[in-house]
Amino acid sequence: MRTADGKPFELTESLEDYLEAIKHLIDEHGHAHTSEIARLMKVKMPSVTNALGVLCRHGYLNYDSNYPVTLTKKGLVAAERVIGRHQILTVFLKNVLSLPEVEAGETACRLEHVMDDRLIARLNALNDFFADEANRAMLRQRFE
Repeated sequence: MRTADGKPFELTESLEDYLEAIKHLIDEHGHAHTSEIARLMKVKMPSVTNALGVLCRHGYLNYDSNYPVTLTKKGLVAAERVIGRHQILTVFLKNVLSLPEVEAGETACRLEHVMDDRLIARLNALNDFFADEANRAMLRQRFE
């Protein structure tokens, strides 16, 4: 699907955050209501309604104000991609760079939207390498 100016539609950072929040709510509570999305994202209801409308028009979710929001297959794939990137980055920042967990999570949230797939894959390979305690110990010595 294309935008009004004829360009291919691309998810923005904000829309990716909505998909991530919706997936989280569905996983936690079995449903995602607009009020829950607004509360989790700390935004007002009109912002949620607008974002859900855009995501619905582009096939990422099903939205009817009388029912919980559901992700389409396309929306689920996109949400899982963002969540996976977030997890890879959080592990890297926490376990490899020794950042505190909260800082690692907050930083990962900012980076997950701007890093390309190739870099994420390489960071994941480093995560695997440093999952070995001997390799992690060697790295820790360099940071002390």
